[in-house]
Amino acid sequence: MKERIERLKKLTYIPQKEIAWLIEQAELAVKQQEIIEENKRQQDVTVHQFRQAQKDIQYLSGDRKRYKQALEKIITNLNFAITVAQNELEGDVK
Repeated sequence: MKERIERLKKLTYIPQKEIAWLIEQAELAVKQQEIIEENKRQQDVTVHQFRQAQKDIQYLSGDRKRYKQALEKIITNLNFAITVAQNELEGDVK
């Protein structure tokens, strides 16, 4: 392709066949540029979605930790209440 372009640069008159080839190459370059731009747009969207997913995971991990701590407190309180109830029942039996 480079050789053909160099040859065309040297011509003072460009034959119709060569003009058609130039137009075809220009159209192809435009299509390739559109594809590159669309791929970049899709890549940007994917990066944004990935970052949002990371934020969501961090947020949900924090929620999980808070729920786990709350559940542990409830279990501790229930165990204490069960122990107190057992002690009261043992006291009533004696």
